Amino acid sequence: MRLNAHFRSPVRAAATALVATLVRFIAGLLLILAGTQAMAATRVKFEIDLREEISAGRFDPAKDRLGIRGAAPLSWDTPLYAHPAPPAAGRPDAARAHSDGLWTADLVVDRAPLNGALLYKFRIERAGQGNGDGWEPGPDRSLELVAEQVLVARAFGAPAAPISISRAGHIEQLPALGSAQVGPRSVQVWLPPGYERQPDQRYPVLYLHDGQNVFDAAAAGAEWGMDETAQSLVVEGRIQPLIIVAVASGPKRVDDYTATRIDRDGLPQGGKAADYARFLIGTVKPEIDKRYRTLPDAGHTAVGGSGLGGNMSLWLALHRDDIFGGALVVSPALWWDNEFPLRDLVKTPLGLTQPRPKLWLDMGTGEGDAAIKQLRNLRGTLLNRGWNRNDINYLEANGGTHDEASWAARVAPMLIFLDRSVWPGKTTPRMPRGSDDPFPPTIPQRIQRD
Repeated sequence: MRLNAHFRSPVRAAATALVATLVRFIAGLLLILAGTQAMAATRVKFEIDLREEISAGRFDPAKDRLGIRGAAPLSWDTPLYAHPAPPAAGRPDAARAHSDGLWTADLVVDRAPLNGALLYKFRIERAGQGNGDGWEPGPDRSLELVAEQVLVARAFGAPAAPISISRAGHIEQLPALGSAQVGPRSVQVWLPPGYERQPDQRYPVLYLHDGQNVFDAAAAGAEWGMDETAQSLVVEGRIQPLIIVAVASGPKRVDDYTATRIDRDGLPQGGKAADYARFLIGTVKPEIDKRYRTLPDAGHTAVGGSGLGGNMSLWLALHRDDIFGGALVVSPALWWDNEFPLRDLVKTPLGLTQPRPKLWLDMGTGEGDAAIKQLRNLRGTLLNRGWNRNDINYLEANGGTHDEASWAARVAPMLIFLDRSVWPGKTTPRMPRGSDDPFPPTIPQRIQRD
């Protein structure tokens, strides 16, 4: 039975009013719940069993310290130190705690991570050790913050819980690639939907550093989810198909991703960016262009990474814009070497009419005021050096921290930026380099420390 117009109007109005009331009620309830969640801090207590490490001589309670590092509110750069557990009731003295090998630490988490889990890892902290030394084996551990009080009681180096590998689309594992400059590296390649069905189509390429964290969480306990997001965007028609190349980092990651050498924690670190660039440009890219149907010009090639990988991406786009027409500069470590990335940008010669690479710049507000200020300075310096505002996508991600979960939340807009700003660009002749070596001696000399 059809309702006449006179009867339908009041019914429709009443229904509309009811829906509006329900929407307001649900919105208010969500705000209350959000506020409650925001105010409820989680207290985490760590109890770390070091008896096996002490017995094996890998930990000396008299000289070494036990650090906990991780995503905010922890830090990967500065440890939260654990201390010998106080003697329990019935113990005759504090020395018993040392002999028992139980160390403890407390952490208060005021703001829940984006995915509800806190990434962390134990490390034996020792004077003069290298950046990669002292870590417990295996991937980063993931701690679910599901209550107001959480207890982590386990041995140093205890096996991590198995992590299920979730992948979308077709991913190929290449034989390890290496060069005279860097050791063998794992390289994975994500191919877009329809790649095999369209043999005449060629594709833009995105190269990513720290490739072990790009497609799955097995290596680091968390991932960018680049494959799932790219697959979804391509299938939905929101971006054109592309190829994604994930190049794993090596044991000397700090050296590879930094252009200057500094003393850090009492040890010289960094300064091998030119060697890594030669590997990426002279070994990896030619192999990818040979194996796959790529669009090899700079207008269809981008590079990306986070932290020091963000620094490296900016450096490559600045010094090899004839190869990389765009870069994802994600949570860059602009503090490196007294803000070397900013000084390098100021000093690098750029022609007035020279095309500028398109840049994605971002930082999470949870990474600190200093990091946000440095990113703003970077944007301002780029504009002063001839970049157009349309060449830069700038984002301060509210609540974002320095971890894979925060970066994964920004992958979709990153890929959309590349699709709309980098790939459509015409192939423009770039400044000639005058050498077959992608970084001849004159270039590294130009970018050394003052």
